[in-house]
Amino acid sequence: MTTILLLALLAVVVFYFYHKTGSGKNNIQELSNTSVDRVIRVYDMDKEQLKKAIDSFSDISENEGITSITPEGDNQFRLTFNPSLDYIGMCHWVNSLTYPDESEQRRFLVRGWYPFGEVQLNGELQPFCNQTVMIYVDKDDTEHDNVSFVTPDGKHYLQPFSIGNNLKPLDSGNEKYIPMNE
Repeated sequence: MTTILLLALLAVVVFYFYHKTGSGKNNIQELSNTSVDRVIRVYDMDKEQLKKAIDSFSDISENEGITSITPEGDNQFRLTFNPSLDYIGMCHWVNSLTYPDESEQRRFLVRGWYPFGEVQLNGELQPFCNQTVMIYVDKDDTEHDNVSFVTPDGKHYLQPFSIGNNLKPLDSGNEKYIPMNE
């Protein structure tokens, strides 16, 4: 199991660097961005675990603009990011915080809210344009290198990291959309 997790982490790192260097392509093209902060909520993780997870991911992501970390109850935190964090960067953060430590093989509940501007997928404007989607890792995920998102109207999508040009609409998903401030 540790080998699988290490391979999944390696796949995420490789895809991240492809994305950062422009070598990889994704079929999502954001034509406009919003100036709204990006938010991730982490549940059932204590402060020390969160610090380790952020430090570990920051080593490969250059911290990607976390502007604040706010406790929201027992072992629950709200991370706020600069509006400059792009969609794929946000997906990597959600995935990394869900699976922060391969050696413990523990998974955490993490939800992120990403406000899209105008978005094209394979050259076509998408129904989730100008909507804030909720990003999560599906409870049935076994590959450790996928995230999903759900739109406010309940449409689900799968974002695998292993290759570009791969966002997939889904018929359904395991998470119901929760507004960011609830």
